[in-house]
Amino acid sequence: MLPRFVPVLLLATVLLASTACGVAFRDSFDGTELFRGIDLAGERVVGSDLTVTLTVNPAYPVPVRIACYYEDSSKLTDDQLKLTFEERATRVGEAVLPPAVGHRPSEKLEPQRLSFHFSVPQPGSYFLACNTPAAADNGLSRSFKITERSSLSPR
Repeated sequence: MLPRFVPVLLLATVLLASTACGVAFRDSFDGTELFRGIDLAGERVVGSDLTVTLTVNPAYPVPVRIACYYEDSSKLTDDQLKLTFEERATRVGEAVLPPAVGHRPSEKLEPQRLSFHFSVPQPGSYFLACNTPAAADNGLSRSFKITERSSLSPR
């Protein structure tokens, strides 16, 4: 039988090793080098107009394509699951940031806002992601639910 302090010692070792490997624990998230924030506005009912707004840092010296997509993963078939997110999800919108000649991505320029309008035709639990398709892991995402329109709601 192990002494009681062994699990505590093990946890402390893991936490210390994690911070040495570049993992940081913090209260807030400041976005990525490119993506500073994501917001979804609009009434979350079937057919309503929704707007996703991204705040980006336009400091890249090359053009950067940004695209937003959504899907309800609970409704995907086995064949759809074999595709990449960009290939199977519904595209909301895309834009290309012009090159910021003479700047580096680590510089914080005046933030730029990109907005895309869309509506969702069916109720469900959705995942929305905005990324750079050339490096799909570079992006921000959020989950949202769409409900049926109530018979009392105006259309």
